[in-house]
Amino acid sequence: MLKNGTFTEGWMDMPPYGNLINQQPNSWILRWIEPGNSLFGAGDKAAGVPECVHKLATQLPPNEQLGAKDALILAGDTTYKVFHASSPFGVELKQVVTGLKPGSEATLEVPILAVLNNDPDPYGAESGVWVNGQGSWVNGGQMGNRKWHRHQHTFTVPNNGTAIIEIRVKSKWPRPKDFFIDGITLTAVPTETPVILPDPIMIPDEDREVAETTASGAGKAVQITVPQGMKLVTAVSDEPNTVVLVVPKGVAVQKS
Repeated sequence: MLKNGTFTEGWMDMPPYGNLINQQPNSWILRWIEPGNSLFGAGDKAAGVPECVHKLATQLPPNEQLGAKDALILAGDTTYKVFHASSPFGVELKQVVTGLKPGSEATLEVPILAVLNNDPDPYGAESGVWVNGQGSWVNGGQMGNRKWHRHQHTFTVPNNGTAIIEIRVKSKWPRPKDFFIDGITLTAVPTETPVILPDPIMIPDEDREVAETTASGAGKAVQITVPQGMKLVTAVSDEPNTVVLVVPKGVAVQKS
């Protein structure tokens, strides 16, 4: 089901952004808000790209290691850190979990720790968790400074047996902010009969979305045309040089 919730299973280096090379955790999709764009639909805008990296236990002082008073690691020997010293930013980690029992109840827990760096505005930093489009933000005043806030989201597994998990953090002002994420768990019942394709995911006010990808080294392009009102979802595969496209019913797939 959920993979790499402790960030101990390695990462892939993202393409350089200037001198910055961010780390995408294996089994997750990393996305940041480009400077000038809205912070997840709010009126505030991103002004910089944060650093997104894994911090190993050996890189932390003893008081911040697993089990210590100020622990930044909740499980294993790694934590995931998102931070910027001076610019507003937004980051999302996404994972598509399949093979859950339709109609069953599942609970996602996502611990997030914010370092507010003396920001007096309780809304200067926010974090949130969404499953299949349902979720909400928690502000820095609710999270507290240097405290693990455990986002819990209980949901009913839809008929397609799929949970689209989105974890988001944002800093709204040009002040330093640090977020740590670790120890993510999903308590759920696996399905006895695997579901290959999910039900349609409805997106209002959009006509269609077309995606094109080329298989690495193969020189073959695959074009995906999504019908009106539906959305294409990209998942992560453990196989090398492989991208999984989770598509709704009615999608036409053409190989050229």
